[in-house]
Amino acid sequence: MPDRLRKWNGWGYEGEGIPAERIARWLKEIGPWLRISPEDHRPPVPLESLSIPPPRLSLEIPGFKGSLLTTPYERALHAAGRSFGDLVRLRTGRDLRFPDVVAYPEDEDDLLRLLEVAERRSIALIPYGGGTSVVGGVEPEVPPGFHGAIAVDLTRMNRIRFIDPIGLRVRVQTGIRGPDLEEALRGEGLAFRLYPQSFQMSTLGGWIAARAAGHFSTAWGRIEHRVESLRLITPRGVLETREVPASASGPDLRAWMIGSEGAFGFLTEAVVRAVRPPIAKQVGGFRFPAFSAGLEAMRRILQAGLAPAVLRLLDEYEVAINAALAGRPLEPGALLHLSMEIEDPEESHRVEAEWRSALRWIERTGGVPAIEAVETWKQAYFEQPYWRDVLIDFGLLLDTVETAVPWPRVEETVRAVRERLMEAIDRWSTAGGVMCRVTHGYPDGCALYFTFFAHPPREALWEAWRDLQRTALQTFLDCGGTVTHHHGTGRDFRSFLIAEHGPLAMDVLRSVKRTMDPMGMMNPGVLVPVERTGASG
Repeated sequence: MPDRLRKWNGWGYEGEGIPAERIARWLKEIGPWLRISPEDHRPPVPLESLSIPPPRLSLEIPGFKGSLLTTPYERALHAAGRSFGDLVRLRTGRDLRFPDVVAYPEDEDDLLRLLEVAERRSIALIPYGGGTSVVGGVEPEVPPGFHGAIAVDLTRMNRIRFIDPIGLRVRVQTGIRGPDLEEALRGEGLAFRLYPQSFQMSTLGGWIAARAAGHFSTAWGRIEHRVESLRLITPRGVLETREVPASASGPDLRAWMIGSEGAFGFLTEAVVRAVRPPIAKQVGGFRFPAFSAGLEAMRRILQAGLAPAVLRLLDEYEVAINAALAGRPLEPGALLHLSMEIEDPEESHRVEAEWRSALRWIERTGGVPAIEAVETWKQAYFEQPYWRDVLIDFGLLLDTVETAVPWPRVEETVRAVRERLMEAIDRWSTAGGVMCRVTHGYPDGCALYFTFFAHPPREALWEAWRDLQRTALQTFLDCGGTVTHHHGTGRDFRSFLIAEHGPLAMDVLRSVKRTMDPMGMMNPGVLVPVERTGASG
């Protein structure tokens, strides 16, 4: 992809965003309900008005081939991720921490030089890919005893090492962005097809570090199912797993790297499993009288052994909001999005057979066709991150959290999360709501993805967001779920890890961290609390 200037305080690239006429229509349709008007708009603060302190570091690294930058734009771009709370701080200029230097290494030798300097001078290193973390995963934290922080942007380490069309394997540097990976594979008649919502900007390394899932993960698997081998550059040396499809020689070391969020070192290369692009597909939308009926259809489809490329269910509330935003008439009910694909030309008949099998369960549980509603949702899905920027400027709160639970606990979890979030919203706002969709399904359970919105006092926007977020996470745990299905934990969710995994598991994580990163300089504050174990001065 050609280089484009990323927004330092918003989602996407300069020139992208929601058109003014769409915002005007949104204000007309939903503004009265949320009690907002055009006069409520406050533009984001300009870059030149930020209070960016001078760098605490002056770096000259002999032999370093990449770039070491200290411009206001680069430091602001790498000051935070892209959670709702991050964007509030970026767009208002509040409570920001800036890296002292932004490093763009060209290769592993550059990384080794950075590690040597960081250890010698007590500098924190923050691995940075696309910067799309929504859990505080790239915050330039400087623990006590450290002298500064370097954001290490890995996007120049983006080369394809080899493509194996026979084994459907690709060895690639992990700084490659999603669109560039797909383009490289397309020339070989292959694809990767993970497609998280952050696809345009996020990197393969970020997907691996945060245990990501994507739009087609119900069929092709989450990122941990797509990784054959990994290479990790740590302060103690190089850790690399073998390029084998499976192994029983002890615990799976890949599992310690996948989801490690930069706490142990730099993920530099991966061998990943590609797929062949589909040659035939069936896509449809189906409306159900109630969310519970759609859940039953999903469970039956998955437990029948079918593996749809997409199987997503939107509750009645999200369907209504999407219809209003698109200017379509409201048709009540929940909406199921179903897509079946096949990549082998000689097996194209299987799509029809599997589609008919899925339709039987949909019809038995009360589903009726509704394809136009699916097109409305698809547009809203990829636009949602851009809408957050708009909402913040109007003083509105909107964010998402997700969990995963077994099927017997799904409906109780939805009820409990909705009730507790609405109680929390009432503490801050007279208008708000909670929506739920099922994003990924398994034979034994599913991922529940909640969207909540409110209109708190503008000066309390960040505090209200954090309160609602923490309310949802605690409810997930109370219902027996996980605090995240596909976004990692970063710094924002870290305090919930001990409740989910227990103190012994956290002791194991600390031991691994001490072994790979004795000084604690790699992305301090993620996975485990900052634990200063010594420095060279």
